[in-house]
Amino acid sequence: MTLYHVINGLLRVNTYYLVNEQTGGAVLIDCGENLNTIRKTEKECGFKVKAVLLTHAHFDHSGCAKDLQEQGAKIYISKIDAPKLSNEDNLGSHFGRKNRDCVPDYTFQDGDELIVEGFKLKVIATPGHTDGSVCFIMDNIIFSGDTLFKESVGRTDFPTGDSDQLVKSVLKLLHLEGDYNVYPGHEEFTTLSHERKFNMFVEFE
Repeated sequence: MTLYHVINGLLRVNTYYLVNEQTGGAVLIDCGENLNTIRKTEKECGFKVKAVLLTHAHFDHSGCAKDLQEQGAKIYISKIDAPKLSNEDNLGSHFGRKNRDCVPDYTFQDGDELIVEGFKLKVIATPGHTDGSVCFIMDNIIFSGDTLFKESVGRTDFPTGDSDQLVKSVLKLLHLEGDYNVYPGHEEFTTLSHERKFNMFVEFE
């Protein structure tokens, strides 16, 4: 497995590519809104996007999902956030974006194990940023979306956001056994051990 990372769109979403070197297929974690960025990386690195796993439905993470779906990629999102891909809760209209409605190919819920393009990822429900936000765990990696950032957390002032839920979700991650590399939806990478010491939500223990 090779892991690639690019920054996508005006809101600078972290898009991650899990590449199966044997098949040449890739799984995206949060495709972002800029299709050209995705295509450029595909061409430069020599792989094909086969699936998109979304941590939540906000447009900056999911904006080009419909375009990728039309070109053959399967779209995965939580059952709770799936309707947001086709309504105003994706926030596109709030930022002057015209999102294309997208009906996902697959939905999932807390505790599900996804096997996609040879990769096994566990779904952990982490509501708070949206009511259907999730994180994906693969080996020693957490793709934390907009739930957990380096020494910070996601916003809760958008539709379906809930600060009390976010506290519970962040503590749920911090209480996982062992250490993990944390790849968030925005900004710098971190580790779970670092967040246990320095994250603002530690005080809610």
